[in-house]
Amino acid sequence: MIGTLKTSDVYMNILDTLPNEDKLDLISELVKSMKKAVGTKKDPKDIFAGFSSDWGGDMSTEDYAEMLRSENVEGSRTVENW
Repeated sequence: MIGTLKTSDVYMNILDTLPNEDKLDLISELVKSMKKAVGTKKDPKDIFAGFSSDWGGDMSTEDYAEMLRSENVEGSRTVENW
């Protein structure tokens, strides 16, 4: 059976000859590239903020209910006001 080479072993053989300062520089560059690949997550302050326009925006609940009543397409059922 033929042995397999791991990529990390190949790189380590090459990097083994470098001075420690260069190795530290490479480590910092690798960390920077990994951080860019992952990216930063931005947590919204209000997790429901993105839905406000879906549910009437700044409309009051009464206005929103009235809008829904007026959009009744069949018109076969009357919904009483609150």
